[in-house]
Amino acid sequence: MAQRATVRWNEGKQRWMAWARFPDGSRRKVERVDKADAESDLNELLALRAADGEPSPRRERLVTFNEVLDTWLGAGCPSATPGGRARHARLKSDATIDNANRLLKGHVRPAIGPLWVDRTQTARIEQLFAEMAEAGYATSTIDHTWDYLNQACRYALRQHRVKANPAQDVLLPEARPAKERKALTIDQARQILFQAIPEDRNPAMWLTGLMCGLRPGELAGLRWPYVDIDGDEPAIEVAERAQEVSQKYVGQAKPKTKRSQRRIGLHPLLVAALHGHRHDMQILGRYDPDSFVFCTRNGTAFLLRNLRKDFRTLCGRAGLGEDWTTYELRHSFVSLVADQLDDLVKVADLAGHRDTRTTQGYRHPVRSSLPHAIQAWEALLSKHAAAS
Repeated sequence: MAQRATVRWNEGKQRWMAWARFPDGSRRKVERVDKADAESDLNELLALRAADGEPSPRRERLVTFNEVLDTWLGAGCPSATPGGRARHARLKSDATIDNANRLLKGHVRPAIGPLWVDRTQTARIEQLFAEMAEAGYATSTIDHTWDYLNQACRYALRQHRVKANPAQDVLLPEARPAKERKALTIDQARQILFQAIPEDRNPAMWLTGLMCGLRPGELAGLRWPYVDIDGDEPAIEVAERAQEVSQKYVGQAKPKTKRSQRRIGLHPLLVAALHGHRHDMQILGRYDPDSFVFCTRNGTAFLLRNLRKDFRTLCGRAGLGEDWTTYELRHSFVSLVADQLDDLVKVADLAGHRDTRTTQGYRHPVRSSLPHAIQAWEALLSKHAAAS
């Protein structure tokens, strides 16, 4: 029978050491960060010895961050944590899994991948994210990287592969201001509409993006079956989007949310542009009634990175600079339409937003000065003059 277990703090290793000796001279020892974990693991080893069983070698019991990440990614990156508000598992899209794999491979694996999870302190993981901040990575990139690492460790913890989640209590670096989005002003929109777009090789595509407020994936994935320009009420039905994984087109997917499925009426200017675009495609032999409205020379969907590049070129040609993104085309749609309608509920429906709070975040000033105060005072003074 083993002697009474001994538990002591090792100052050099900064760990609790727990061990017990047996009459045959053998010894069982564990090293843990927490005293309770050391005692618990030693008792487990003693129970195995008492039952004439032999514990597995230490290196088979401990797992590295690389092994934890491999298991989590292989399972499809599950994100459910049993609790009051997150009882159901949520499947991640292929694009999200690809993004998780890219961030973990680029930042986490090189820094802490070979380390044992149960022997890694929170401070070591905080150092990883501090180095990312010093390298200039955006706060959102750091947040996403931590979130994926935390989910992987939580998954391993639920499967009893690790004793604790060292990423749970990580304190991330101070948040940096997010990149401020912008939108075309009324004057800039006129420059785009009447100067830059007519000279572009894909004028109908940019008109559609600006006048319908489509997301980049919705614009790239728009197909002719969902475009009605021959009926009495021309419209575009947003029912799918182009999906990319590792910057490669992998097929059509459902819109981002259920509210994203919508039908948008078309202005006569856009209807005429789409008629001309279809006619040009028929002449070039690229028109397919079931294929993409806007496509490459090979008939394939535009990649989102190419859309961004072409839109920057378009803005540069209009004299607006080239620091624009295709998503700011959508911001411009929301801002310009909201300025005219002054009804965020209707604008939210057109943009496919869940509620007006999201729409408000897309709304930017489009005038050099706001005329509302002048209009209000004009109405007030005219009523006073009439009463006098």
